[in-house]
Amino acid sequence: MQFKNPIRMVEEMENVSPTVRGILLTIASGAFFATMHGSVRLLSQDLDAMEIAFFRAFFGFIFFAPILVRTRLSVLRTSRLPLHMLRGLFNGASLLLWFTALSMVPLGDATALSLLGPLFVAMGAMFILGEKVHGPRWLALVIGFAGALVIVRPGFQQIDLGMMLVLVSMLFVTCSKLIAKSLSRTDQPSTIVAYLSLTMMVPSGVALFFVWQTPTLMQLLLMVAIGFMGSCGHMLLTTAYKIADISAVEPVVFARLVWAAIVGWFMFAEFPGLWIWIGGALIVAASTWLARHESRERRRKEKAA
Repeated sequence: MQFKNPIRMVEEMENVSPTVRGILLTIASGAFFATMHGSVRLLSQDLDAMEIAFFRAFFGFIFFAPILVRTRLSVLRTSRLPLHMLRGLFNGASLLLWFTALSMVPLGDATALSLLGPLFVAMGAMFILGEKVHGPRWLALVIGFAGALVIVRPGFQQIDLGMMLVLVSMLFVTCSKLIAKSLSRTDQPSTIVAYLSLTMMVPSGVALFFVWQTPTLMQLLLMVAIGFMGSCGHMLLTTAYKIADISAVEPVVFARLVWAAIVGWFMFAEFPGLWIWIGGALIVAASTWLARHESRERRRKEKAA
């Protein structure tokens, strides 16, 4: 019996609309990410976040290795190596801060605040890439950051260091995504992903000498699973954005918070409070409205051309 790639099977479902396929893939990616983050939180009780970050990048690269073999390393050809290295540093710093935050903050709370990511990217595109600022963009940003304030609630509770680490992590990953947008004009997606894994391994590998703790067999297997789940989650989400309109997929990103609540409840007996759900809903609503507005604007410009 021949094995078929499940992602390819979803892509080839002719009797199911691209939107539904994209939604299914997005929901599945949320499950992979939530389980990965729960596993990171579990491991961080005994291992340093830097060690976990290194093995996440290492095993993620191992799962990517067959592409390198199949292309005979041609996938690594690029004329923009310094930019790839800079992106790897940003992404590596983000991953380290995120893993550290997961050891300090309930899984659902961290996931809800991380939903600010798309809004940070939109803001970075305005101020760094010079994209035009329209009223709807500003309104979406205001609503999104209002959601963040609902989650953090400064003045009503002490601002947690872990929450601050989540926010800084989102800023770093925003820089990484903006660089990836620039790289995508000249390099193939496979080249960008390959260099990301390689450049993330180097700094975390150097730091590993200062925090190394020999993992048990169970911990090592769990880190293999983390690398696998991270790679699968990114693959599913990338495919979802490829086959479906982002304005349709973006609302389903809220499923990440649902999955995080389920994983947090099963693994740590944690469950997000009411304010976390309200804040997360505001952030996703803002991201969805912004995505749909941008989609309409793009179609309007295409028709005008």
